[in-house]
Amino acid sequence: MRRKLSFYNKLLIFFVLVGVIPLLIIGSMTYGFSKRFFLEQYRQQLHDKVAGAAERFDALAEEYDGIMNTIGELPEVRQALLGGNAELKKNVEQRMHLLLAGKKNKAAIYLINSDGSARYSTRELPSIYNPVKYRGWGIFRTAHEAEGEIRAYPHAYESLQGDKVVLSLVQTVHSASGELLGYLIVDFPRSLIADSVSAYDAPFAMDFVVLDGHAYTVIHTKQPEREGTLERDPAEIGSGDLLQVVASKKLGLSVYGYSPGAIVEQSMGFIQTLFAVAAAVSFVICLWCAYKLSKYVSKPIFELAHSMKRISMGDLAVRIESRRVDEFGIVASGFNAMATQIKDLIASAKDEQRRLRIAEIKALQAQLNPHFIYNTLDLIKWNAKMNQTKEIGGIVVQLARLLRGMIHVDDEETTLGAEMELIEHYLYIQRIRFADRLSMEIRIDQEALDATIPRLLLHPLVENAIVHGFENKVGNVDLSIVCRRSGDELEVEIKDNGIGMSEETLAAIRGGTHQGGIGINNVHNRIRLYYGEAYGLDIDSESGIGTRVSLRIPYRRKEETA
Repeated sequence: MRRKLSFYNKLLIFFVLVGVIPLLIIGSMTYGFSKRFFLEQYRQQLHDKVAGAAERFDALAEEYDGIMNTIGELPEVRQALLGGNAELKKNVEQRMHLLLAGKKNKAAIYLINSDGSARYSTRELPSIYNPVKYRGWGIFRTAHEAEGEIRAYPHAYESLQGDKVVLSLVQTVHSASGELLGYLIVDFPRSLIADSVSAYDAPFAMDFVVLDGHAYTVIHTKQPEREGTLERDPAEIGSGDLLQVVASKKLGLSVYGYSPGAIVEQSMGFIQTLFAVAAAVSFVICLWCAYKLSKYVSKPIFELAHSMKRISMGDLAVRIESRRVDEFGIVASGFNAMATQIKDLIASAKDEQRRLRIAEIKALQAQLNPHFIYNTLDLIKWNAKMNQTKEIGGIVVQLARLLRGMIHVDDEETTLGAEMELIEHYLYIQRIRFADRLSMEIRIDQEALDATIPRLLLHPLVENAIVHGFENKVGNVDLSIVCRRSGDELEVEIKDNGIGMSEETLAAIRGGTHQGGIGINNVHNRIRLYYGEAYGLDIDSESGIGTRVSLRIPYRRKEETA
């Protein structure tokens, strides 16, 4: 069984909780707000870096859009695509190099006529840029879909110079009449794209992923091996980390930037340490205050509880000695006065309770049905007419014993054996009255005979079975009385095959509202008065079938109740 806390311990815990709980609440709120603030600031910085990378993409696209438009509008370029000499080729390629002059990471520019016969470039032309062989797919298909506009084309291949190309810009070049002359292609090496999305000035670690509109991976700074593949679920990028996504308007790419959320937790380490120190100091202070105050308060409470426990054990002479003039002193004086009053009241209540029980028994005696006495006298008269002197003598003797046993009420309690003797006197008369119609079965455990029960507890139940069950019954009538000990309880069952009761009458008896019957409610109430609300009568009946009354009370012997 769990040990109960003393008042001192409860008071100590109370003061500790009063001091610690507000600190925990305020500290938790402060920690939550601080974490949210740092998290928002962190997300804003992360967004700014990703947005900056997207802006650099747009700036790069704007820059090379201008270069490609400039190249496409040069008259010598159109002439070169229609066919030109070595001098013209040198002039066109020189103009391309001039447009790329001053750039740190230069993109490669390729100018190819529609049949691939004329080629102009800043680097050696890759074999994949063959407009005759690959006109219907890849970068050339994208160029034809754009109809003269500049389009981004993500792909991945190794250039002849050893650079990895991850993104290209492509545009068709037309004559003044709209005839397709060739293609203008700009290849961006991975180093150039990686520089655009890098955040070297970020105060925390970041990784970037760049996807096109079809979830094709252009750049993956953390896992480069995934570049050139399709991302199955872009929503899973940076799963479990902080993530921001910004779209590049010019290139139609999405820039994903993410960073481990553990960085924020590290930033909160100082606040957590401060909170732990404050909580520890507060706990020590509260513990000291609670100890002092609980000692001052709990001492008189302990004395009062100890004295009340002695009273509950029957020591009504206990008194509290106190010289305090505060509320505890008033409580001590009140306790002493209360103890004196309780002692007087208990003595008075015991006497009153005894008189009440005797009065109840006498009231139950008064309920003895005069109809039974009349029937008994009538039975004597008819036996006298029939000169049945032996039967008359037996009836008179049993009636005298019955009346003497019911009048003798000096003791509130009797044994089950004595109660059954009284019932036997009553049933002797009823046997003669019912003649051969009445059959009885009485079974009593030997160890139950010395059980102590309230006087006249069972007789009213037996009489009720005879009077109400058998008076209007035609044919044979059966009565069964069973008494047995079951562990620490005594069980009694009285069963008859009389006329029974309707459901309405049974409900009224169970509810205590039925006015008929001999002592049913009295017996039920006396059982509860003696033994508590857990005990009482249990009645089952069915009209035309019979009635069963059972009771269950604690098993006690005479020496145990003395």
